[in-house]
Amino acid sequence: MTVSVTIDDVVFYGDDSGVDWIYEHLKGWYSGAPIRGDSVDYPNADGQSEIDVAYRTARPLKFTGTLAADTAAEAIGNWMQFASIQSDGRPFPLTVVDPFGTLTCTVSVIGAPEVLELSNTGAEVTVSLIAYDPIKYGAVSNPSTGLPTSGGGLEFPLFDGGAGGALYFGANGTLGRVTLTNGGTAAVWPSVTVTGELTSGFYVQRLDTGQIVRYDRVVPAGSTVAIDFRTGEVLVDGLSDGSTYLTGYSFWSVGPGESIEAQFNAIGGSSGTPTATWTMADGFW
Repeated sequence: MTVSVTIDDVVFYGDDSGVDWIYEHLKGWYSGAPIRGDSVDYPNADGQSEIDVAYRTARPLKFTGTLAADTAAEAIGNWMQFASIQSDGRPFPLTVVDPFGTLTCTVSVIGAPEVLELSNTGAEVTVSLIAYDPIKYGAVSNPSTGLPTSGGGLEFPLFDGGAGGALYFGANGTLGRVTLTNGGTAAVWPSVTVTGELTSGFYVQRLDTGQIVRYDRVVPAGSTVAIDFRTGEVLVDGLSDGSTYLTGYSFWSVGPGESIEAQFNAIGGSSGTPTATWTMADGFW
């Protein structure tokens, strides 16, 4: 059923594909992420304390595959390549392609990639992985908008059929809004990147709930401020921590099947073409 599994840029294919890097099993991928129990025992009574929300913990995964080769030297090269997964120590994307589509999560190795020699030219390989964010994500979308602008948006005919001319009151304005849609089964947290020039900062708002994320500081022309709603991280120009200037932090998620409107506004003045670009993907358990 699985077409391919990509682990740290190494691609394994289903066993009917005729390739040497063969996927056999990925335990934990089609299961739901584990639900953790945060309740505690009552010290002087039966039972445990109730919880308001049952959150999920990290997703454990175990990959099993086989490596085949035409020569012993080629086989050893393959084994060494598999053993070097996550050689730089950084978490990496794990991508699965199957008849449903393409989904990705970010994972890290637990323990060591293992190679079990079956012959001079073949081996079984296994690696245990952990996805600290247990959600599997679909394709990323990046809707964007500028600030709200006013406009006339009205053309009024002077005579029947407009044969005698019309009064034109200008082009339509823009609302400064985007629609964020999650077609998955798990709530996802968007992120937003705002470009200047904004003399006193900006805020973004989820219109149906009124939740506001506000950044009170100048955003110079050519500069960017990126806010991750899941972690609360604020990066200026991709380098500097700007969280000190976050004065409103009612971060929101977009639930499964939800479609919401997000508004972009300047706090003070602006010039040029300030833009808010959102990053979001469908999320699946």
